[in-house]
Amino acid sequence: MQYQHLIDSSYNLKGNVAILYANDEKMLSVVMKALILTKIDVYLYDTQDATEIIRSFDMDAQLLNRIHILTFSNDNELFKQCADDLSTGKVSVLVKGNLMSSTLLSFVLSNKSFIAQHGFLNHVACFNVPNYHKTLMLSDVALNINPSVEEKKQIINNLAHFSKALGYDQFKVGILSSVEKPTKKILSSTDAEKLKNIYSRATSEYLYVDGPFAFDNAISMESVIKKNIKSQVAGDVDALLVSHIDVGNALYKSFTYFAGARVASLVLGAKFPIVLTSRADTKQNKLDSLILALKILN
Repeated sequence: MQYQHLIDSSYNLKGNVAILYANDEKMLSVVMKALILTKIDVYLYDTQDATEIIRSFDMDAQLLNRIHILTFSNDNELFKQCADDLSTGKVSVLVKGNLMSSTLLSFVLSNKSFIAQHGFLNHVACFNVPNYHKTLMLSDVALNINPSVEEKKQIINNLAHFSKALGYDQFKVGILSSVEKPTKKILSSTDAEKLKNIYSRATSEYLYVDGPFAFDNAISMESVIKKNIKSQVAGDVDALLVSHIDVGNALYKSFTYFAGARVASLVLGAKFPIVLTSRADTKQNKLDSLILALKILN
């Protein structure tokens, strides 16, 4: 699936969006753009009143009526109200504003009713890499540090569920390592073999999981042909599963800084989409992330 397909046709997207601590110009400018592009209502939860900053944007009154400012005397009151609103469905998307990622995740994990049935969260980044022929997903770059085989299986299942919600007809997951053949000295390669065997026993015509792959074998058909690799996944992955957060973080920043990739990032596995972007992400990437969250709601 092409990246543009993920973020296009946004005008009819609806939903009530909760943003925690959207008290800076960068985040609020994303909010204003989202109000123009979609039909959402935005609920701003903060301990500071953002009214003056919002007025500085000189927006149409009809758009301003879709912004609901909720100001609290302390953080505990704020999180309690947001939890109530998420539980009742008053808001259906959670967005990280100007707070630490760990604080947002602690808030989500402390409310067990927020977690979907299988109870596992992972981060996914969806990239538009100029030299790749379709959207490239990457997981996990933010939450799971050194996932076990079972945790990697949960990540794959979350990715498969997510891709179906986006309308994929088929989904290919490549498991990254530094080698193409499993060797006991490289744990990522033996984990990949175990996962490949687990999913090869399934009779799915939707989900294909293969590995271990070195990076070039996962994304380059030229490399696949040169090395004579026989795989339905190699050279054509929809998603890369990394063995460690260090690998994911390095790839994420390589794609954005060296390749100039656009990216939309979400946390999967909760009962509602969670937009979790980096402070260094551009306004465009933050906006893309919000639109992607709305896409899986609508």
